[in-house]
Parts: sequence; C-alpha cells; structure tokens
Amino acid sequence: MMVAPLQVCKLAALDMAHRQHLEKLAVSIAHEIRNPLTTIKGFIQLLKPDLKEIGKEYYADVMIEELDRVNQIINEFLDAGKPQHPLAQKTSLNKLIKEMAMLYEGEAILRNIRLSTSTADDDVVLNIPTNQLKQVIMNLMKNAMEAIDDQHEREIYLSASVQNEFATIVIKDNGCGMSEEARAMLYIPFFSTKEKGTGLGLSVCKEIIERLGGSIHVDSSQGKGTIFTISFPPTLIVNKL
Repeated sequence: MMVAPLQVCKLAALDMAHRQHLEKLAVSIAHEIRNPLTTIKGFIQLLKPDLKEIGKEYYADVMIEELDRVNQIINEFLDAGKPQHPLAQKTSLNKLIKEMAMLYEGEAILRNIRLSTSTADDDVVLNIPTNQLKQVIMNLMKNAMEAIDDQHEREIYLSASVQNEFATIVIKDNGCGMSEEARAMLYIPFFSTKEKGTGLGLSVCKEIIERLGGSIHVDSSQGKGTIFTISFPPTLIVNKL
C-alpha cells in the first residue's frame, strides 16, 4: 500500500511534535527529581560527622556517590538522542563487589535474604566505564531479589574472580529459575516474565556489557535458581589502580 506524500509529511510533523513534547516532559521530570536529590545529599553530608563517630563514615560516602550516579543517569537520559562516549576508568572488581553488597545489605535483611560475596585473591582491575557496569549489576541484583521472594530459604551470591584469564562477575540466586522458552527470549526487548515488567532491563544489560567489550551468559532452570555470568577478556584487564 502506497502512502501519499502529504500523509507522510503529516506523520513526520506529528512525530516531531511528539518528540518535542517528550523532551519538555523529560526536562520537567528531571528537574523534579533533582530537587529532592540535592536535599538528601545535603542531609547526608550533615550526618557524616555522626557516622564517622561510630565508624560508618564509608556509608555516607557510598550514599553520596550513588546520588551523584543518579544525577549522571538523569543527564544521560536527557542526552539520550546524542551519541554517548562514556570514559573508561580503572575499576576494581573487588571494591565494586563490596560496594554492591553494602548497597543491598539493608534490603537483604528486610527480605530475609542471605547475601554472600566472594572476591578474587588478587584484585581484578578493568579499564571500563564503572557506572555502566554498576548499572548492570544493580539490575541483575534487583532481578535476583524479586526471583526469590517466594522461597523459604533465600540466598544470593555475588562474586568476582579470574577464570581462564577472563575477569568474571557472577550473580547467583536460588529462586524460581526460568523455563527454556523464557531463556531463549531473555534479551529480546519488551519480553518479560513479570506481570509489571517492561522487558527492557536485561536487553539493556546485554547491550551495555557487549558495548564494554564483554559478554553475559545465563544458566537457569525452573525451580533451581539462576546464575548470570559477566565476562571480560584479558585485553580489558590492567594490573594496578
């Protein structure tokens, strides 16, 4: 069926108007989110001396760092239409695993989850954009916690190691697992096994990891939990921070 040139022009105009509306909406939402973030960051800085007295100053540092990361995500969201070239930096996997465990420690306690970690004997340092790797791990941790909600004994294992010269991160849970059909469609955008899921999380995770030069693999079966393995080649490993 041929579409008349006039109709094409009308559709293009509608698309442009829709995009402009979304851009204005995005700026407005970003502004509304940034205001409370600034307030929260201010109060954390005020509480930092009190946390230092009880040896928990590091908690404040991590919270401030995560608030800055949220602000960066907002900036990236606003610049979504522009080409993105995040800067690579030296990233300690051992440090990253410890930070992720601490970030989810409170939620794990509330959900009655046993959260255990393991780090490499010799720290693994990668030359990659740290925040993008964090985004992937946090998405996988969120999925793991949701997958074990119905389990009596809830366990999540997070580790960093070197396997066959590849830097490896593992996120393992003992949750409901996935069927063969679900695994086959796992990284397809908008596919989700969750009632309220968007189906974008894992497809974005895969895209990010591959863009960073790594790979992501899943091993899962129904009733036996899920293991996500992220691997980076030796070419991305640097010796020291």
